[in-house]
Amino acid sequence: MLKLKALREESGKTQAQIAEIFKISRQVYANYENGINQPSPQMLIVMADYFQCSIDYLLGRSDDFGNITILPDYLQEENFSAEERTLIKEFRSLPCDDKKLLLEYTSFLNGRTKKSK
Repeated sequence: MLKLKALREESGKTQAQIAEIFKISRQVYANYENGINQPSPQMLIVMADYFQCSIDYLLGRSDDFGNITILPDYLQEENFSAEERTLIKEFRSLPCDDKKLLLEYTSFLNGRTKKSK
């Protein structure tokens, strides 16, 4: 059983939003989530890259999220440290409300840091 629904819900996205990202219809995506149809191997790669997990995790063959060695283009283009890449990965896995809270907190920290200089 694919873990698509749980991964999508963790990302705070709707089926329609994920379908748009994957360039498929919402119904096709819903069929993947409900086990009616199975994604192609190429689509599994796209999904695993998007959710930053292994294909085995996505397919429910492993409880280990997996190590991703290929970074998305936007992370390869910049010279991010390992710490910054981890922060981006963690941020992307947060629900939308928590992302907003984290952004507010970083703004608070930046304001506090500038005042103390």
